[in-house]
Amino acid sequence: MSDTVFDDDVYVATVHRADPPSGRTARFHMRKVFDQLPCCHRSRANPGKRFFLHGCERTFEVEFACAETEPGTGLVVDTGALDEIRAALRYQFDHTTLIADDDPQRDLFELLAERGVIDLRNMDNTGLEGSAAWVFDTSERIVALATGGRVWVSRIEASESRNNLVTLTAGPVTAHGWA
Repeated sequence: MSDTVFDDDVYVATVHRADPPSGRTARFHMRKVFDQLPCCHRSRANPGKRFFLHGCERTFEVEFACAETEPGTGLVVDTGALDEIRAALRYQFDHTTLIADDDPQRDLFELLAERGVIDLRNMDNTGLEGSAAWVFDTSERIVALATGGRVWVSRIEASESRNNLVTLTAGPVTAHGWA
């Protein structure tokens, strides 16, 4: 993973995954934005203000790839699969509280959830990188099932503000871009 920090606390991270479908080349790409996903989380391992619960509105741009479009419709991904992905992302991120599985205050957050104070989601990593990986895996599962493996996820761009952006890509990457 390469991290770049700019002035004014702008944070950009790029993560490359080497797990696109073996031996397949994408001819078609389609991007879909899933936004208006307000949630709160804390980064308990990070010092400073990120340690505390804080809110953000997450946006995910998912890029789908395939060698051939859907016969008959010419679509990369149909609206049924996109609606299912949107529902999964809303369940995970829309007005929810994200807590790491190993958070030492997890019991307290679970008590708040039991009492109806928060809508709790436990994750391996509540940060933007962890959320991008969750969206990648979830979208990949849904679209692979919906298309019989014809379509895969090639890229996720996740943001929670104009100053915090993570891109997660699948495939071999060289210093100058795609191999």
